[in-house]
Amino acid sequence: MIDNEEINDLWKTIEFEVGGLGTNYGEKTDMKLLIGSGNREASILFIGDDPDLYQNEELKVASGSSGEFLIKLCDIEGIYPDEYYITTLAKKECKYREYMEEEQEQLKEIIDMQIALIKPEIVVALGPEVARVLLNREVKIGEERGKIIPWIGGIKLLLTYDVNFVKKSRNDSGKKSKVALDFWGDLKLLKQEIEKDVGEEEN
Repeated sequence: MIDNEEINDLWKTIEFEVGGLGTNYGEKTDMKLLIGSGNREASILFIGDDPDLYQNEELKVASGSSGEFLIKLCDIEGIYPDEYYITTLAKKECKYREYMEEEQEQLKEIIDMQIALIKPEIVVALGPEVARVLLNREVKIGEERGKIIPWIGGIKLLLTYDVNFVKKSRNDSGKKSKVALDFWGDLKLLKQEIEKDVGEEEN
């Protein structure tokens, strides 16, 4: 079993590894690192492909951003900040597909390392790109979302929509947008699953 000092060293390794990516693109070299935000011992790990999900490690978000939208919905549903950690595939102010293929492979390994360090009960894949990377296959989110499925190492996986897509759909169509309602349902399912796991642990 590794101690806290070793865990901290591994997080620093992640920062170092990400910092060296994107050197073939001058614009990425000086980009701010966005390793993740929230509780590093959380039961829920949100993974997105959207640099607007957070601005620092303390869940600071920009006004009107997808990150603010996600946190507000989680608060309403009773999923509080100490229960989750948010990260992205790219770890910088860009999208995953903007990296070279070999760098994408490195980012996959970094995601695996984060999952191993956090040890979440449930990973939430926010959008088809994240789902594709985690499952190593193309995913039709509209058809496959909304179910808790067994994944690796006893971890469960929930596929749902990209937060920015949900936010735009809600802005365009209002609160009764099907995408927004489906996403809300997925958060309810997430809350129920976490409560069930807590109940099983207490018994």
